[in-house]
Amino acid sequence: MSLTKKMTIFVISILLTILAGTFILDFNHTKSYLEAQLESHAQDSATSLGLSLSSVADLEDSSSMETMINAVFDRGDYTKITLTNTNNKPIYFREKTNNIESVPNWFISIISIQAPRAEALIQSGWMPIGKLKVESAPELAYTKLWNSTIAIAIWFLIATIFTVFLAYVTIKTMLRPLKKMEEQAEAIVRKEYFIQENLPNTTEFRQVVLAMNTMINKIKTIFDRDAKIAEKLQKIAYQDKVTGLSNRTHFEMNIEPLLDQNQEATGGIICMIRIHDLKKLNDESGYLIGDKFIQLLTNKVQLTLAQKDTFCARLNGTEIIIVVPSAASDSIMQAMKTIYEYLPEINKKINIPEKFINLSIGVIDYQPGDKRQQLLAKLDYAIDKSQENLNSYIHYEANNNQKVSNEDWQKTINDAMQENRFLLFQQTTYTDKNQAYSKELFIRLKDLNNKIQSAGYFMPTVQQLGRGSEIDQLVFSMAIKYLMSLDKNTNENIAINLTTIEDNHYIHNIQNKLKTINPNQLSFETTEKLIINNKAAIQSLIKQLKTLGIRFGIDNFGSHFSNMVHLQTLLPSYIKLDPSFNKSIETDEQTISYIASLVDMCQSLDIDIIAMAIENKRQLQAFNGLGINLYQGYFFDAPKLLQK
Repeated sequence: MSLTKKMTIFVISILLTILAGTFILDFNHTKSYLEAQLESHAQDSATSLGLSLSSVADLEDSSSMETMINAVFDRGDYTKITLTNTNNKPIYFREKTNNIESVPNWFISIISIQAPRAEALIQSGWMPIGKLKVESAPELAYTKLWNSTIAIAIWFLIATIFTVFLAYVTIKTMLRPLKKMEEQAEAIVRKEYFIQENLPNTTEFRQVVLAMNTMINKIKTIFDRDAKIAEKLQKIAYQDKVTGLSNRTHFEMNIEPLLDQNQEATGGIICMIRIHDLKKLNDESGYLIGDKFIQLLTNKVQLTLAQKDTFCARLNGTEIIIVVPSAASDSIMQAMKTIYEYLPEINKKINIPEKFINLSIGVIDYQPGDKRQQLLAKLDYAIDKSQENLNSYIHYEANNNQKVSNEDWQKTINDAMQENRFLLFQQTTYTDKNQAYSKELFIRLKDLNNKIQSAGYFMPTVQQLGRGSEIDQLVFSMAIKYLMSLDKNTNENIAINLTTIEDNHYIHNIQNKLKTINPNQLSFETTEKLIINNKAAIQSLIKQLKTLGIRFGIDNFGSHFSNMVHLQTLLPSYIKLDPSFNKSIETDEQTISYIASLVDMCQSLDIDIIAMAIENKRQLQAFNGLGINLYQGYFFDAPKLLQK
């Protein structure tokens, strides 16, 4: 029972006790008063009638006395009037039966008012000749007492209802800070922190609320500190101090998953910008001017190539590398031209001669399966070619792969959908006890030669054609069909990776399907980069999914320089570490420190962490040593066709 109800019942009990006591005292007082009135009435009537009878007293002829007795009895409220001689022998009497129709019998039997009696002496001269006995009728007393009881009861009932309502509202208002504190405690469990701004007037409640606010501020401070430490460690390990871009270590970590044929990676374009005469600028104008030049140039690069998957890094003092997955060479060449044409503007801003600094740009294609060192060598070759050509600042070293037109891709996708050649593969996530945690789903395409192609083969074009949401819907429908084929008692969870989140009309499809599936068997996840670029949409999506009882995860987490506080804002069910950490988790102390701080933060938020792309036991042990106990990768199993 709630405290409000208990306190209300306590107030009601006190009120009823007071009202009952008041009612009983008032009732007894009224009863005593009415009994005294009846007694006085009987005595006055006996005395008055006795004097009147004494004036006409004649026991031999009692007709006059009888007439007087009848006159008094008929107009008064009497039960009995008796006239006796000195020997108590009745001479004349009148009597009537009490019949009180307006008062319930149970009330009469409980109250039981005794009718008072009075006597008067009848004299003839100085000689007593008889006695007159008068007994008042209690009907009027019963009636008045009953009416008084009803009136008081109605008043007490109204007063009780009003007082109970007033007490309930007052107590609820007084205890509102407790309700707020309960909400604060529940929010802490959900890893949310809010402060009660309006302090209660009650001293004790005010002190408790202030203590609660202080505790929440402390907890939030600790979390913010942990988040800042994680961000600081990430920047120390992987960020170039001057430009804010990734450093060479971070580039090498991130390029490896893009070249890994076992990952769902896609090909794209790599560009390298080499800055000439930067050392000369530093020597003549100072490092501040040189750093300012680098900052303006990288800002222009990031602004021009503001695509969702673009990755930029500063390899050394004079080289900037840009990786753009799923990009077309024409658009990248145009972007490089825009960057080069901005060079005079940079020179003007830092007040150096227009031709003091110049750039050479190399552009190449890459595909999963290429080697990092070979790609860097190819970029150096492209840079050299651009320097050899006096009429050009840029050289594109194209591969010989034949390009497929968008019209052909549209037909390929449509045919694959009609012929059911899109297939779902799954790879299981395991706990450190080798128990299945969930299954991540991958969509793949069986081409006309019956060769299974990974998402990297077709998803870039799907995104370019604006059909990402359509593929998401297809994956969802196939996943639901799979779940419906399972036994209802099967404890299995599948995770669907969303490629788009702006168009989330599939939420309605989820709601319609929840009658046939268990929401605990379904998880949605998307990449950290997609979340960073669509914060408002993702918050709305997560809120809807949580309402439906569906889990949400963040994929490829930790490889971007983002604000760690968004973990506390979004509170995903789990995060999947970016595979780029795998190459350095065994030996690089900065990576180990960063992952350790991330583990501490996620543990405080009850967020599971999954280490991805585990390929050997050493990686497994390294992650396990940091407190991570969920793993996925080829060390456990390769993706396989999703079957019942």
